[in-house]
Amino acid sequence: MKTEKIAIVGNGNIGGAIFHLLGENKLNKKYSILHYDRDPARNKSGQTLAKCVSGASFIFLCIPSWTEEEALIEISKHLKKGTIFISLSKGISLAGCKSIDQLIEKDIRNPKYAILSGPMFAAEIIRGQMSYGVLASKDKIVFKKVSKLFAGTKLKLEYERNVHSVAMAAVLKNIYTLIFGMMDSYGEKNNTRGYLASRAVAEMKEITKMLKLNEKVIEGTAGLGDFIATSGSEHSQNRKLGKEIFEHGAASFKSEGFVSLSSVIKILGAKSKRLPILSLTQRIVLLGKDPKKEIEGFLRRI
Repeated sequence: MKTEKIAIVGNGNIGGAIFHLLGENKLNKKYSILHYDRDPARNKSGQTLAKCVSGASFIFLCIPSWTEEEALIEISKHLKKGTIFISLSKGISLAGCKSIDQLIEKDIRNPKYAILSGPMFAAEIIRGQMSYGVLASKDKIVFKKVSKLFAGTKLKLEYERNVHSVAMAAVLKNIYTLIFGMMDSYGEKNNTRGYLASRAVAEMKEITKMLKLNEKVIEGTAGLGDFIATSGSEHSQNRKLGKEIFEHGAASFKSEGFVSLSSVIKILGAKSKRLPILSLTQRIVLLGKDPKKEIEGFLRRI
């Protein structure tokens, strides 16, 4: 019997965690699992991207959102019919203000794909702890096929058909986590964090109405569940970056929330001014306002 191929594109934290999970499922022995990274030092496959994805039955995209379109365009040249994409990116493009699902549908002809999102910190997965994901696809057969790859692992998956809402929920929770990192450095503790969390969720729900998304998604695992995990976790890159901006006035690295913020502001237009926490984040991150003064003013006004 010919061995089928699974390709994992990206050998960062989440790419390594997916490789770990796939290896736990004994049913996956019928697959060869190739792990590609554009960094030669981390490219476990030892192959080019083209060779790694060519003929693959499943392709996991475990790369930052700002590199996904470039990768999709290259991958599209080497696909076999019926390949299933699973994207774990949680961002939105700068150039076209497109979410991950929109990029896939733009760059891949008749794609079979899913968005995998939820409380899935790589460090906890590697330690053998539970994780929870929403696997969003317009085709439930795609969900069933991908779910089999994780059978028997500690990743528990639930199905959602509204792909765009899941993709945007991931974007929003990353953006709103930035301010929690800033609050850590400002010195406010659980009372303020609790209040801000309730207001941040209210704002995300307001955005779902503005963008005509599914409100139940924001209230579920891919929205509220992931936001609680991300905003309170030491592993969150968005929280770390928020702290860095507060303490040093600039960012030395990228995070999904940082990169996506300007696109979301652009998509919302003047409506973004109705959202106090989002506007606060915009003033500090995009307009370079003093974080301490902005947060003090914000707390006085509420």
